[in-house]
Amino acid sequence: KQWYQRRVAITAGGVPRSTIRLNQVAITDLKIAIPRGCKTNKVRVELTKADISTKFAKTSLSKKAEAKEAKAGLGDFERFKLRVAKTTRNRKIRSTVRKLKKSS
Repeated sequence: KQWYQRRVAITAGGVPRSTIRLNQVAITDLKIAIPRGCKTNKVRVELTKADISTKFAKTSLSKKAEAKEAKAGLGDFERFKLRVAKTTRNRKIRSTVRKLKKSS
């Protein structure tokens, strides 16, 4: 494949129109109908008309990204509390599984 067959043009909120590799793009079911080679303003109008930003906010991809940002923003003590809660939960699960294996 040629290099131009592996790239797509993107326009996003706050990002100027540019090309990006397909392996860097997460494909969703959200789409808008725009003509080939239309101007950036036309794309922006169609995006707002189709209400793509609120639809994307409801997707699991968006929720996963928000969770990742929240986790990255945790402080030292919050990360410690998270680790302790995870360890406690896993201990309970492990003990329950052991009891079930022993009883069967």
